[in-house]
Amino acid sequence: MSSWANNTILTKAKSIYGNFIKPDEYEKMAKFKSISELVGYLKKHDNYRDILKDVQENSIHRGNLESLIKKNAFDQVIRLIKQVHTKDLEFYELDIVHQENEVILSTLRTFISDEVEDNKGKVPYFFDIHTSINMSLVLKATNYMELLSALENTPYYKLLKPFETRSRDNIRYLDIEFILEDYFYDEAFRRIEKYYSGSILKDLKSIFQTRIELSNIIKIYRLKKFYQAEPKTIKGLLIKKNTRISEKKIDEIIALSNPDAILKYLSTSEFSRFSSDKDYIYVEYYAGRIRFDLAKKFMYFSTNVPKVYLAFVTLSNFQIENLTNIIEGIRYQIDESEIKQMLIY
Repeated sequence: MSSWANNTILTKAKSIYGNFIKPDEYEKMAKFKSISELVGYLKKHDNYRDILKDVQENSIHRGNLESLIKKNAFDQVIRLIKQVHTKDLEFYELDIVHQENEVILSTLRTFISDEVEDNKGKVPYFFDIHTSINMSLVLKATNYMELLSALENTPYYKLLKPFETRSRDNIRYLDIEFILEDYFYDEAFRRIEKYYSGSILKDLKSIFQTRIELSNIIKIYRLKKFYQAEPKTIKGLLIKKNTRISEKKIDEIIALSNPDAILKYLSTSEFSRFSSDKDYIYVEYYAGRIRFDLAKKFMYFSTNVPKVYLAFVTLSNFQIENLTNIIEGIRYQIDESEIKQMLIY
């Protein structure tokens, strides 16, 4: 990639990031009591002014607001991808795989909860031209069989076919979530190893290894705490490839009978950064915090295009999660202090 292209992508990524929501702005939004108040604020924000300019703040549905927030983020990612004119373009398109996974899982959740209509406001139809998934067919799907049919000409058909069922009560969501997650990481490491070498290869792999390890730790805790899952079940849902944590360590954590004891175990191990005397949400928060801080460091100090791009996508996703949590907090009238505990910024 030429130095000019390098500078273009780096400059554009850092420029867009400069308009992301700041900590003091999150503090203000956590106090809002209505969606209209939030929309009115975002319509004046540099990062959301254009996407929300035609929105009626007193009538927009929260699902449509979330969709517009996601569209704004996706459009920004596509603007960066369009600056890539080298053979490693496939690496930069990795976020599309993540988006595809989210579409499938979101659709499955609406089947399980029997809220199919709710999916129409959440499915990101806006990236239809960038994906092999036929979004119009996905939107029309009302059950697993119809979703499977909608995915027939995509790589996901083969992945989801073994879980075929006609009953929403028999949808094996956790197994499907694992299969899709495993597919995403396979694609990530395949693309990294195909296009990069030397220190950048090592650094990019390390970023995804950290992501896998954090996800596995959280998954163990969640499965033990909320599902009382057996060790064999838990181990079967962990990403085992491309992780630096030994199988012995994982087995030790899984074997702990009390899920809360995981926190004490972590406080005396190399995972002490995850530990706390609080609950699961706190553990998940700090796992996210580590990813956020690492991405922020790359955004400010790295001059390597793939690393800055990954940092941008990560920080963009945190912004989406933060706004989604604020929207949900307003919907359920959650106290300001509790909303702020869910935000990472």
